[in-house]
Formats: sequence, C-alpha cells, structure tokens
Amino acid sequence: MMKNDTAPRVTGETYFFRDHGQFDLLRLCLLPELIKRRRGAKMLRLWSAGCSSGEEAYSLAMLVDMLLPKRDGWDILILGSDIDQTALEKARRGRYGQWSFRMVSPSLQQQYFKRQGDEWVLDERIRRMVTFRAGDLIGEVISGGELRDMDLIVCRNVFIYFAADAVAAVAEKLAGALSEGGYLMTGHTELIGHRVPNLQCRLFVEGVVHQRGSPRPAAPSPLIRITPSSPAVAQHMPCLLPPVIPTGEELLATAREVADRGEYDQAEQICHQALAVAPLAAGSHFLLAQLAQLRGDFKRAEELLDKTLYLDPGCVAAYLELAALCERAENLPRAQSMRRAALDIVRALPGDAAIEPYETTAAEMAQWLVR
Repeated sequence: MMKNDTAPRVTGETYFFRDHGQFDLLRLCLLPELIKRRRGAKMLRLWSAGCSSGEEAYSLAMLVDMLLPKRDGWDILILGSDIDQTALEKARRGRYGQWSFRMVSPSLQQQYFKRQGDEWVLDERIRRMVTFRAGDLIGEVISGGELRDMDLIVCRNVFIYFAADAVAAVAEKLAGALSEGGYLMTGHTELIGHRVPNLQCRLFVEGVVHQRGSPRPAAPSPLIRITPSSPAVAQHMPCLLPPVIPTGEELLATAREVADRGEYDQAEQICHQALAVAPLAAGSHFLLAQLAQLRGDFKRAEELLDKTLYLDPGCVAAYLELAALCERAENLPRAQSMRRAALDIVRALPGDAAIEPYETTAAEMAQWLVR
C-alpha cells in the first residue's frame, strides 16, 4: 500500500476477526447468500486485498469452513494479497502470537490452532485453503488471471493510505474484478464521498458494503401523498381527495431504501420525519446511528445506539453494533459486555426464533457469539 502514491507504507495492525460487526455481516448474510448463489456452479472466489500477515484471509477461510463444512466438488479460491513481502512470508507460515487473537474466543482459537511454545499454529487444512501473492493495488493492472470474477473482495483500512485520486482509481479497479452481484467490503467510511462506476451501496445493520450491479429504482416520495379511491375520481376531483399521512414505519422503510441507494443525507431527513410521527421508534434511532457511522461520527452513533437500547432493550443488533464501535475504540471490556448482553437475549429465546434483521435463528446466533 502507498501513501500519496509515492512512498510505500504498510499497516501491520491486524488480528483475527477484526471488526466483529463486519464479520457478523459476512457470516450472517453475505457469505450465505454467495454460497447459495454459487451452489449450482460450486465455485466461490474471495479476495482479501491488503491482507498484511494473513489474519483477515484466514478468518475468511474459517468462516467458509463453518458455513460450508462439506465442500466436496467445490472450487474455492481464497486469495490474500499485499505489497509487503515480509508480511506475506509470515502469512504463509500460519504461525501467530497471542496478540493476534485478542478478539477471538478461546474455543474458536483451540478449534483451529495448536499451541507450540509462544506461538499458535494454524490447522493445516485451513492454511491450505488460502493462496497468498504479492500485489500493488495502485500500480498493478487488475484484470484477467485469478484477479477476476470475485464474489467478495475485502479491502479494509487500505484506502486510508491513498490520495483521493488513487482511492477512486483503485476502487474502480476492484469493482472491475467483481462478478455481477459481487461485494466489495471496505472500512466503514473509506469510500464515503466517492462515486464508483458499477458499484451501488447497500446498507446493512452492521454497515455499508458495495455491490456490483445496476442501480436500484428510485423509491417513491415519502411525503404526504394522495390515494384516490378510483381512477375516475383521481381524474375529475383531485383537489377533493383527502391526504394520506405516511406512518412512522412507512417512513422508516423509505429511509432504508434511500440509504441503500447511497443517498445518506436524504435518508437522514426521512428518519427525522419518521421520528416526528413516532418519536419512540427504536428503528429510526438505529438507522440514524448507522448513518452517523457512515459520516465518521462514532460518538453520535454510540449515543443513538444507547437510545435505541433504552427504547428497545431486546435489540440484539444494537448490542452488536455497540460492541463493534467499542472494539474500534479499543474499549474491549465494554465490547465484550455488549456481546454478552446479546448472547443473554438470544439464549432466552426459543432456538428456532428468528433474530431480526439477521437471517438466522436464536440457536445459530448463540453458537456464533460463544465462539
């Protein structure tokens, strides 16, 4: 990676499952969707761009192992690339110190690693799932070969080292390496303000990701609308029709659609309209917290998530988002406290209960949170 396109610079700050919020999104939504989509062809292509010493790429491999334990006949590429040859050599060895596991539960660590002296050695089965190569995202031409038709590219905390013009150029390169419908996951605010051709924003509970594909159709106006009882009435007596005021839920749904298109300012305005109608709606506060994160206002996001939990103490998503924010601030005790609170909630539910807005059950969520 490079700073201002001139001097090479590498960030060595990485550890397994860094940013639990984004890895929850990968495990609960994106990877299951991609596996389902690719089940016919039995092909899956994942790329950790700027992988440093390999923790991120191997975290992807462990997720695939959890979600697709029976992979007979599958052609799975998990690629890790970085400009730092020394980091890549460490990645290929698959041996790590305890600091790389600071956000990993002991059970997961013991499942995939064996202790040897002061190091933890990755299970050979997982190590063989990942291929590492040297690469310069700015100088390299990303086309053809193995850098094509990617279902998922994870490129986090890399763009912060680039000048603005390089950010746009590299993002466009990565978009070109995605398959149709493929996802690009970056750091939370790294592409804010950059419009990348062929990429559309998708806002999930855990943050925003970018997907290759055509833009979604515009959402209807959330303002007061007229609903005629029949076409004839609409044609001859439009001025006599009563206005229909959208409910808070309708406005929130529209705000989500608008945010999903990347129109964050408008989404925030609609959220405030929703709160004017229903001021105690936890969902509107939660969406505003997501939008605050996209602006980089993490303090405001934390305040809004606290308010969400005051209004809805059973909101698992808000606990997990708060945990991710605390991890980002290196407030690990509170992060662990938030995840324990989420675990207590899902454990109290029937095992087959759906956990909104995730596409998972309480039993599956509990199993993930104790890893």
